[in-house]
Amino acid sequence: MEHIRYKKETEVVTFQGKKITLENLSPVFTPEQEAAKRRELEQQLYEVFRKYADKRQSESAGA
Repeated sequence: MEHIRYKKETEVVTFQGKKITLENLSPVFTPEQEAAKRRELEQQLYEVFRKYADKRQSESAGA
């Protein structure tokens, strides 16, 4: 498995009178990893939309 680097963003916010430190870690991908992740996400979204489009077509055909 490839090692993934992360970019760390830290912010101190006040909530109900107390200071809270928030840390956000975002993965840093190479262009190739970014393209692969994008293709994977697009394929998953396509499957979801296709599922619901098929469902809507069958509902409207039955109406």
